[in-house]
Parts: sequence; C-alpha cells; structure tokens
Amino acid sequence: MRLALGLFFSMFAFACQAAAGPFEASPQRYEQTVNAALQQVGTDLRLRQTSCVASTRCRFAARLVEVEVVGPTNRPGTERIVIGATFRQGDDAAATRLIDDTLTVLGATMVVYDPGMAARRRGELLLELGDAALSLGEAHRDSADVHYALSFDDVSGRLEITAATLRAGHG
Repeated sequence: MRLALGLFFSMFAFACQAAAGPFEASPQRYEQTVNAALQQVGTDLRLRQTSCVASTRCRFAARLVEVEVVGPTNRPGTERIVIGATFRQGDDAAATRLIDDTLTVLGATMVVYDPGMAARRRGELLLELGDAALSLGEAHRDSADVHYALSFDDVSGRLEITAATLRAGHG
C-alpha cells in the first residue's frame, strides 16, 4: 500500500504546476485555487465550501475530507489550512480511498500554497507525511515558507494535517 501511495503522490507532485501569491489570498479563495490544481492533475475530487465566517474562517469538504482555512482578523490573507479526515474501523478499502483523498487535497494545497517547493520535494514530503500517518501518528516538516504538521489519533481515527505560514507560527 505504501509503495502504491508513494507512486501516486510522486506522480501527482510532478504533474502539478505552482500558482502565485497563495497566502495573501483570503480563505474564501481556497476552493477555487485548489480545485484548479485538482483538475490539472486529472482527479475528479473537488472541494465545495460548506461555511464561511467573516471571510476569516472558511470550511470546505471533498467527499469525506474536511478542510478549514483560517486567516488573520486584522488583515487579508490566509495563515493556516487544516485538512482532516476520520477513519472508520474495519474497512481497509475505504481507509485507502480516504488516505488517497486526504493526501491528494494536501498535494494540491502544497502546489498552490507552497509554490516555491520543488516538485521532487513535494513528492518526498507527501511520502514522509503518509508514512508518519501509518506508523508514528505525528510529524512536523518545514519548507522555506510553510510549516506542515500531521497528527493521527489511533483511538478516534482522526487524521489532521496542517499547513501554516511560518510567520503564523507552529501552533
């Protein structure tokens, strides 16, 4: 399974092109920009907005993957993106599809919000975070501009991956 996931995400990371000005955009724009990256790679996975509060906290969904995008209250922009999914016990096929969807959304987010990261490094980071989800349950990695944090709670089956600007801190 890890090899298949690794190959899929490596191809995904190499297939996508970077977009400009990512964290300066409001949380509301997340859907539009990430859906463009998802479409570019040829997946049928698409995000849809489920709620937005004062344009600083927006929620999106794609199948069983949830995304919360948070911006600062004192200026336009985005600071933190949290991609989450909850796995159900006993359905390995559904779990594989859910991890594929979660990491696909993360990969598209990386392409849009971390355009300075080389495609090869995106593929490596996706593999590292995927391995951490399956083995350690936690990981932290930084690119030049973005802090990535992964946590997986075995008891609840909840996986959360955060992408935050380095200026937003590691919270």
